[in-house]
Amino acid sequence: MKLEQSNKLQSAFVLEQCSKKIHDDCRNIRDALIEDSDGCIQEAFTTNAIVGDVTWCVAASALVPTNKAAQFEKQLRNAKTKDKTPITVKHLKIILDKQ
Repeated sequence: MKLEQSNKLQSAFVLEQCSKKIHDDCRNIRDALIEDSDGCIQEAFTTNAIVGDVTWCVAASALVPTNKAAQFEKQLRNAKTKDKTPITVKHLKIILDKQ
């Protein structure tokens, strides 16, 4: 069975910085990203990587259907924790494999 163009998967690498000032424990926003990705995120890790002037606190890999890439990005941008004071996504970088 041949996949139609709209059903092909793209690999994606995600970097995210949350709204916290100190990124000592960002597991809750990592879990929120996984939950809001509709099963696209395969692995996600908390990190403290500095790229440019941004300290990224979550790195993730995902498989995204080609026709749902924009929806995937929107879902991740709107992700937030269920804490009393929700933690949100401050910066998001998604690198999609262009095939």
